[in-house]
Amino acid sequence: MKIRKLGLVGLAAAAVVALAACSSSAPSEGGDAASSDEPVKIRVQAQNSIAAEPLYMGVEQGFFEEEGLDVEIVDLPDVAAATAALQANKLELAFVPTISALQMARQNVPITMIAAADGINPAAAEAPRDEQRNFTSSGVYTSKGSGITDLEGLAGASIAVPELKGQPDGTITSVLHEAGVETEGIEWLNLGFVPALEALKSDQVDAAFLVSPFTIEADAAGLERVMNPSVEFFPQGSATTSWAASKPWAEKNPDAVEKFQRAIAKSAEYANENIDETKQHVIDRAGLKLTPADMPQSYWPSAIDPDQLAEVDQKLVDIGFFEEPVDVDAILTPSK
Repeated sequence: MKIRKLGLVGLAAAAVVALAACSSSAPSEGGDAASSDEPVKIRVQAQNSIAAEPLYMGVEQGFFEEEGLDVEIVDLPDVAAATAALQANKLELAFVPTISALQMARQNVPITMIAAADGINPAAAEAPRDEQRNFTSSGVYTSKGSGITDLEGLAGASIAVPELKGQPDGTITSVLHEAGVETEGIEWLNLGFVPALEALKSDQVDAAFLVSPFTIEADAAGLERVMNPSVEFFPQGSATTSWAASKPWAEKNPDAVEKFQRAIAKSAEYANENIDETKQHVIDRAGLKLTPADMPQSYWPSAIDPDQLAEVDQKLVDIGFFEEPVDVDAILTPSK
């Protein structure tokens, strides 16, 4: 397994067309290499959180090699950079939040969700709100100076999220609507996790959406966690993030897509059955000073359920986040 950083940090989605016109070809640009004994090389963008851990473990366990795939894991900072890299043939697959994919479909960005990444642990369905944090690596924290200790306090607050009109603000808005909290006056601020956490600590923002390990630092700083938006918004067992590809690549390489789907499904099953090992793996990989008991009970679906994807999309339409439903079949490559 190779892990490297790709020099595309400054790319924005607006640069996609220009990049695609002048970029180098992907390893499998010419179509499937099904007739060859050589492994198919694919570059996959991941992230540091436990959400992507089955990919790392699956590579180490040989699940991808068994399918004839040679995986190179690429480090990129955010969804915009990853999407640009996909369209520029710098990547074959990227880690994309479900709602971000639904948003991109409305912007005619040619990507397709081919496999589930992480999801909502079915056990979370029976958990009260104060225990739901045990099943997710993300949450909304408030600054001490804001004085906010519950959902109602978020009305009119300034809330930092890593992307605008994406998964964090979409799920937060929906949960607040369900709770009867007014959302029109919220000020959404686009901040990465590191500056968002610092802004919380210095009382520069009222609240922020954070993921592990930043949530752990927020807990240590005594910041209040008032919401677990993913657990409360998504159907239990559904995929909250996905492995996505550019449509042109997926259409040219259906065999490679199926190989990846089978390998990541095996990886997800392995991670679910060996949860403590998975937690320890991300602790070791990220250099965290934690124990598996400190990590949430994460969960990885084996596939994306189109009915659940459509349910998620409709919930966002219902609150006015999106104007009208999208055809989820148009952005989903189902497992075979």
